[in-house]
Amino acid sequence: MDYFVPVPGTAMPSFASSTLLLPQPSLSSVAQLACDLLVHNCALKLVGYLGVRDFVPAVGARDALPGSEGEVEGLSLGTEVYTNPSRTLTLVLPRTPVIHARKAHHLDAMARFVAAGGFRDVLVVAGVDAAMRGDEALNAPTPLWHLIPSSSSSTSSPLLASLQSLAPPYSASSTSSSTTLPSLPHAGLTRSLLAALSPPPSSSSSSASTQPQPQVPTAALLAYTAEGTAAPLAHLVATALAHVLGLPLPAGAPAPAQQGEAGLEEGDDEGTTWVEPVSWERGLMGVELERDGGGREMFS
Repeated sequence: MDYFVPVPGTAMPSFASSTLLLPQPSLSSVAQLACDLLVHNCALKLVGYLGVRDFVPAVGARDALPGSEGEVEGLSLGTEVYTNPSRTLTLVLPRTPVIHARKAHHLDAMARFVAAGGFRDVLVVAGVDAAMRGDEALNAPTPLWHLIPSSSSSTSSPLLASLQSLAPPYSASSTSSSTTLPSLPHAGLTRSLLAALSPPPSSSSSSASTQPQPQVPTAALLAYTAEGTAAPLAHLVATALAHVLGLPLPAGAPAPAQQGEAGLEEGDDEGTTWVEPVSWERGLMGVELERDGGGREMFS
């Protein structure tokens, strides 16, 4: 467990029986933005740091909601770990991508971290390129899709059941089979991470002297997105995650989808009052960098 470093001065937290949420650096950073909303709106607490040597180095001031900047002290590092008060959720929030030369180590270390942590299930979140959608996705009313690897498809898990009710199944092409993961364009390491955390039965140890490790139910929530302003979609993804994970929803949130319904659609969470942290106003694409009063973005 040395891949995880607790906050200085605190004991090693227990992750047993919690859901592990893994947003991935990917197109438009929508997964990280959505989980940023969960951190600041659902009373998640910083408990440590994970695999800092595997990610592009980054350090900055701790973020906060408007009006509470003085209540947050310390520095924010590249990859932080948060839990909710009931310890039913563990969120690993990366601020930067994995260093290419450290990819293999990262995937192996994450698989060992999941196995040693005793997590109940794992949910990966990422953005995928909307320009690569097929006809089915183009005609769908929702940008949200779920992907469940074949090794987890027969697992009984409330998380997987809730995810299937919320969003339709993702399939990049008709050539995808039940034993392989489909292409995930511009989703970062999502496909590799899913493969590392949910290897097919044929790749697991079958030695008579070795008891095979039980598979942790693993799935992904994917959002079709594009470069540009991702805040509205991040709000929708945050609402979807709150439904799936059983987190308290802010005022104005839509009711969860029932089995057989289409799930959350674009605009469904209009009026939901997710409060955006200060960094969304002052960051790279924040309004404080608008030029000439024309509302143009930094790279417009």
